[in-house]
Amino acid sequence: MEYLPVFDITGLLEIKHKDIYVGRFAPYLKLQHKLSVPHGHSFYHIVFFTKGAGWHTIDFYQFEVKPFQIYFMIPGQIHNWNFEGIVDGYVINFSDIFFQSFLLKADYIEDFDFFQGITNNSVIDIPKSLQSKIVKHFEDMLAVKIGSGDYGIDKLRVLILLLFHEISELNSKKTETNDSSNNLKLLRSFQGLIEKHYKKIKLPNEYAKMIFVT
Repeated sequence: MEYLPVFDITGLLEIKHKDIYVGRFAPYLKLQHKLSVPHGHSFYHIVFFTKGAGWHTIDFYQFEVKPFQIYFMIPGQIHNWNFEGIVDGYVINFSDIFFQSFLLKADYIEDFDFFQGITNNSVIDIPKSLQSKIVKHFEDMLAVKIGSGDYGIDKLRVLILLLFHEISELNSKKTETNDSSNNLKLLRSFQGLIEKHYKKIKLPNEYAKMIFVT
């Protein structure tokens, strides 16, 4: 069986801080030739397209690339790109501990529906009325200087959280029934096991046994 490659945040490119990377997408893409095949991430990954065409996949679900589309990925998800023409925008990569030391509730970001591993909730087209505002959020992030102190990192955390809340309002119309809530808990358990054991355990039925699912 051929296993998909899984990359960590420091294995893709040199970064100033081991837990966070924010940059423009076009230069980032030029350095990521190894990502032209399906692959997994051990970190959170966000891309906001401002121009581009083609398609990308998350967990083998295919989406059309559009300007002013944003997608969110959690550790363990599978990803692939197939772009056409010039593609640009912004990218954020951050480790699973980036917010844990900053927020009292360590799993705070898991409450955002685009970080719950449900693919249809993780790809969002930004309406025209918000496009310039989202672009400004990213430009403000790029302007943050990350030095030897923690203040720049904390400012970056706040700006990223503001982005999450802005996007979350676009997804807030969806409601959750008791059944879907139970399914979500099961999904989170499954995702947690994958993140912990992905290097040793590869088969889905092995994870199913661990959470008593057949």
